[in-house]
Amino acid sequence: MRRMFVIFVFVFFVSSCTNEDDSIENNNSKNDWIIDEKDVSGDFFLYPLALNPKFDNVSSIDLNDGQLVGIVNFGFQTIVYPYIYTFDNEVINAEYNGRKYAFTYCPITKSAIAFSRTQIFRASGYLYKENLTPWDEETESIWSQMLIKGIKGENRNKRFNTIPVLETTWGAAKSFFPNAKVLAGSPSYNKSFSSSSFKFNSSPPDYDGDNDNLDIEKPNPSEHVYGIIDNFSNVHIFRHIDFKNKIVVKTISNQEYIIIGNQSKRFFNAFKVDNALDYQVLDIDELPYVIKDKRGIKYNILGVGTNGGVLEKPKYAYVAAWWAWEDFYSNFSFVNNAE
Repeated sequence: MRRMFVIFVFVFFVSSCTNEDDSIENNNSKNDWIIDEKDVSGDFFLYPLALNPKFDNVSSIDLNDGQLVGIVNFGFQTIVYPYIYTFDNEVINAEYNGRKYAFTYCPITKSAIAFSRTQIFRASGYLYKENLTPWDEETESIWSQMLIKGIKGENRNKRFNTIPVLETTWGAAKSFFPNAKVLAGSPSYNKSFSSSSFKFNSSPPDYDGDNDNLDIEKPNPSEHVYGIIDNFSNVHIFRHIDFKNKIVVKTISNQEYIIIGNQSKRFFNAFKVDNALDYQVLDIDELPYVIKDKRGIKYNILGVGTNGGVLEKPKYAYVAAWWAWEDFYSNFSFVNNAE
């Protein structure tokens, strides 16, 4: 009997240790980075929380026309985020008609994305390849903005449910969308960062680097380019200089996408359609409307139609500096010499 008791105690002790070890191992695995930790810089230091921010009317905003902005839209409601007003927080938690979302801008990689949320996000203080890494309050996971997924914690490898962001200038935004709501300015931004870094240069410098992609000239490292990520192994890159001063249409991959762009107004967007031949390009003087379907419905640069319908955009697409695209991805398809 005594021997049976000793065996039971021994088995219970081993089992307890095993479960404890498994628990430690599981906790460690959740806390590991799924990326190379050598590419992570900075310290965990949460940026100030931006929750339920104030929005002003267009007429109340005093900005230089060349300042860059990111635009999200919910049907006919357009919301403008001047980049210079996002620098202190980098992650803005907002809500529209009960739909919670976050707008994020990284001033280093020049990338802006938005995504639906069920929790509160803040900039973590870490940089992954010099790019913003949001932190969520609920699970304390770390996310990569440009990879559009969690990279540490419970939400590792989970994707953001993105909301398209259109980048353009303040001059174009206030002209095209005079009834938009605009993120109210933070008076402290100019103490931390030069606002000239956010201005649009209408003549990007040429890049004389090595050419290794079918004789296609690479963008300048600091040039802002639009990328559509089709399956996270290939990125379709579009440059402002390829669109000259007019609007053009392109289709990519096996899915029909109409790509619209304009160098002078500084915008890109892409619309998913069943048949691109059902659409025609509008003259530039009809901006912000850019295309018209065979029913006569016109769609603006946000994909909003005169009938209230909204064209679907790519799930993963945004603008960023070319050097950042090269750091995060390796397979590119360039669309040059647009006509």
